[in-house]
Amino acid sequence: MSITIYTDLEVDSLGVATLWLNRPEKFNALNAEFIAELSAKFKAINDEAGIRLFVLKARGKNFCAGADIEWMKASANLNYDENLADAKDLADMLWNLNQIKVPTLAVVHGAAYGGGVGLIACCDLAIAIDNSRICLSEANIGLIPATIGPYVQQTIGYKNSLYYSMTAEVIDAQTAEKIGLVQKVFSADEADIAVKQFIQNFLKKGPKAQQACKELFNKVYSSDFNADLKRYTEEMIAIRRTSDEGQNGLQAFLEKKKPNWVN
Repeated sequence: MSITIYTDLEVDSLGVATLWLNRPEKFNALNAEFIAELSAKFKAINDEAGIRLFVLKARGKNFCAGADIEWMKASANLNYDENLADAKDLADMLWNLNQIKVPTLAVVHGAAYGGGVGLIACCDLAIAIDNSRICLSEANIGLIPATIGPYVQQTIGYKNSLYYSMTAEVIDAQTAEKIGLVQKVFSADEADIAVKQFIQNFLKKGPKAQQACKELFNKVYSSDFNADLKRYTEEMIAIRRTSDEGQNGLQAFLEKKKPNWVN
């Protein structure tokens, strides 16, 4: 029996792991098998040694069109418990992406609808090509962006989440940048070179410091600002200043040299 593979993973010599959504004939739409494969791949990244950056990209004309039509048809015939199990698989996949320890970057083009927006929001950073069309489309068919909701709100805020989920208004790349869903927008003509340059510049920063930034702001976001969190921020900077990487970075700065993580 043949095995259908919906993703391709590439790891380069610099430690950039790129996972390609590879179901272009279906606009990279998600079904149960695709979700299971993504979930396993996201979880496995944390076991890969030497990874500096995880990049999520897509083959074909679209990033991810959301739920596969045939999968949606099948779900209409499921009972509550079966739908709950389906939802758990999707929620687990998003959780596994969000919990990747190294920095994560989504590179978006074409359509990103429904669950595709969740993939973007679960990544730490996102770059969009200027032809991107992004939509929390669930209300069009009487549904809600439930499993992706926490990540979307964390990314674009409460009011924007309400507005775009209730209206299902299509978000262009420039608006996505304005509301914080993506951090950079590049034209299609310059995209390949611009994304490479972005990654090259990203890799010039302290790798452990970047991971610590992720840990810090995840902690800050999920906590009330109280004495315990204040103490946590004090400890984090003290740890970084006395770490090997922090010491090397400070010394290199003072001596006007490159730190040892820059080739």
